[in-house]
Amino acid sequence: MYVYNVIGKDQTLPQKQLKAALYLMGYEDFSWNHIHVAYELVLLPGAKLSARRGRYVTFDEILDEAEEKAYEEIVKRHAEMKIELLEKISRSIAVGAVRYFLLSTSPDKPITFEWSRVLDFERNSGPFLQYTHARAVSILRKIDFKLPDIEKVDFDVLTEDIEKDLIFLISMFPEVVYEAGIKVRPNILTDYANKIAVAFNSFYQRFPVLRAETDALKKARLLLVEAFRITLANVLKLLGIEPLERM
Repeated sequence: MYVYNVIGKDQTLPQKQLKAALYLMGYEDFSWNHIHVAYELVLLPGAKLSARRGRYVTFDEILDEAEEKAYEEIVKRHAEMKIELLEKISRSIAVGAVRYFLLSTSPDKPITFEWSRVLDFERNSGPFLQYTHARAVSILRKIDFKLPDIEKVDFDVLTEDIEKDLIFLISMFPEVVYEAGIKVRPNILTDYANKIAVAFNSFYQRFPVLRAETDALKKARLLLVEAFRITLANVLKLLGIEPLERM
């Protein structure tokens, strides 16, 4: 069993000393299986932080502020939504936004926390991925999630470049998960999630699904949407982000 100790890069030497101590004490397996996942510092522009002087910002404070900002954004889009649902969605968006932002930066680079990037609903963020998942669900909801029989669908009708790109990206999912795990680099997963979401949005904006030119094309595109939804949902779950169905 491996132990992944996620702690700051400034603790690299103590972590090496711990591994050496375990080895010298006769716990060779524990020594080899103890892996230090080093992360650089998280910087907050405008905040004068100092551990020595006791000036810090707690993670709970960050989450609370993220939830407030997410709530304001969702109210703009869905003022008719019930308060309970607004609060639930806002919390999920806040957690997803902060998790994605922290994981999307390579661990060997300092992280500068910027709200404009954390809660960007348009690109490369947790809310962007959750919104894209909700968009796919909205298509399937219109057919009551009654998908065609896969054995009776002709996928050769998917001839557009963006359709092929999306299929290729979906097929890469197992390889990406393996690489992220072996290298202990969650940012590989976030990069992949963003790529597949961008590809789906390009497909969604350019080509109709429910109003496709032929019934055969409609069925093939519906299953493509479902394959994308499943893949994105799985990536989000691996990142600890809830795949929302409404936003």
